[in-house]
Amino acid sequence: TVESKIINIHGERIELDGVAIDFLAPDSAWTASLDDPNEASSIVRATFGATRVLLTGDAEGRQERWLLEQDATALAADVLKVAHHGSRTSTSDAFVEAVAPRVALVSVGQGNSYGHPAPEVMRRLVEAGATVLRTDQLGSLIVRSDGRTLEVEAAGHRWPVRKPLP
Repeated sequence: TVESKIINIHGERIELDGVAIDFLAPDSAWTASLDDPNEASSIVRATFGATRVLLTGDAEGRQERWLLEQDATALAADVLKVAHHGSRTSTSDAFVEAVAPRVALVSVGQGNSYGHPAPEVMRRLVEAGATVLRTDQLGSLIVRSDGRTLEVEAAGHRWPVRKPLP
């Protein structure tokens, strides 16, 4: 068996094996008035060394705006798991600007009946400078980091991701 040791738990953060996991949403006060379960998606930021990954579940625009109002700087990440399979109801200009991802991962079924991902969302991510990788085109996506460097692997190819110059 593989054993993991929880180093520290406090507030809405868990630290496990050198990875800090911050739970940014949902907030109980926020979810009390919601009808759409997508707007109560779990939003998690994982930090390992200098590498940050933002996992956005099925969050939609309203939840993105709420997150931006809480603390837009907390959203900055090297890797963004794009919300709601790249739906046009998510991944707004303001959200992409706050996250400033270098890599955007889109988990989406091939030939899905919803038309995901939306072309305008893909364009928005590319125009923001992100490398966009989609599961419908590449299959499983594997992200690796040693806390300093970052690489994504899919379909036998590897993409080293470089940090922008300071």
